[in-house]
Amino acid sequence: MNKFCPHCGKPINSSNKFCPNCGRKIISSRSEIHSNRLKSQRRNIIGSIVAVLVLIMSGWGLYQHGRNLANGTVIGGNGKSTNAEIKKIPHKQLAAWAILYADKKYGKKWGEAADDLRSGHLTIESYSKYRFGDYEISATDGSRLYVINDQVGYLVSKDNKEITYVGNKSSYSNRSVLNQIYPEIKSENTEKNVNIWNDNLSIVAGKSDEKANDRGSKTNTKSKKTTSEDKLWSSTQNDELISYMDEFGDKMHQSYEHYTDNGSLTTAAGQEYPNWLSQGRFKLSSGDCDSRDPEDMSSINLKWNPQVDKEEDEDDTYDVVAIFNYNGKSAEQHITYLFCFYHDEPVALIDQTTNGDYTIVHATANKDLTSHFEEIVEKD
Repeated sequence: MNKFCPHCGKPINSSNKFCPNCGRKIISSRSEIHSNRLKSQRRNIIGSIVAVLVLIMSGWGLYQHGRNLANGTVIGGNGKSTNAEIKKIPHKQLAAWAILYADKKYGKKWGEAADDLRSGHLTIESYSKYRFGDYEISATDGSRLYVINDQVGYLVSKDNKEITYVGNKSSYSNRSVLNQIYPEIKSENTEKNVNIWNDNLSIVAGKSDEKANDRGSKTNTKSKKTTSEDKLWSSTQNDELISYMDEFGDKMHQSYEHYTDNGSLTTAAGQEYPNWLSQGRFKLSSGDCDSRDPEDMSSINLKWNPQVDKEEDEDDTYDVVAIFNYNGKSAEQHITYLFCFYHDEPVALIDQTTNGDYTIVHATANKDLTSHFEEIVEKD
């Protein structure tokens, strides 16, 4: 019977152990064929097992790496802190974040503190209570009070979840503070820089609360004696603000009308300024996507008073010196800016209220507009 090579199909002799045509070994029996197939299957199974083990070990390595990162750093990969991580944050690191955040949100005095932080010349004092102008702030329920200067400071809750910014003109509250603050600070500052800055600042125990309060009172008294007759707003400053708002409106593609001290300025929502200042019920929002019920917000007083001077800063009132309004195509699109002085400090409030029992205002988040208003105030 003719025999053929199982590999190339050429005829071979039955005595051949290797094919004379392709040179490959001739399998002499079915048992050998079966044996080779079993060996091949074993090799495939072993290879599969090894591959699975490699995947398992790789996954375990990634898991352990993730655990090590979580245990070795405050911030997770999503840029937010878990409740467990919040407790690990040093006071100095939290101070750096709090100050940089306040610089973005709350204006001039915080900007000075942020500059001192970056230059490595910032010292923060801690107190159980402190008087900021007419406001006495106390640290209660395990919270900690940190004073930047006689005008601004902040309270940290016992669990580090909440920071309340305090000062001589108003207060702001930010819940779950790290979840809000860290992503904003990280977008503008590297984590390395923030860590360097918090290493440069100092937190020390303040003098006795009584002396601290006396110091604040003396500072305020001295200020009143030397500047009580100074006017805070002039016609020259008003003209400069009008010129700036014309430029601002062009840039924003909005046409702003300003109140000229005659008649009234009516918004698309129906408010008639400045009479609305005395008739309206105003609430102050933090402006940070505040979803609280207006009933829970702080009520504030506003009055039209372009002749305001520093003798009047004892009154807890926002003295409005200029009003600008833009009416869009509907009530929802109106924007009204109320340029004010509150305890001698310039504040630009914005009203976009469309309905309800209250007019909700908040300090504008537009830093360009805020800084220009402050520059105009400082010129005179």
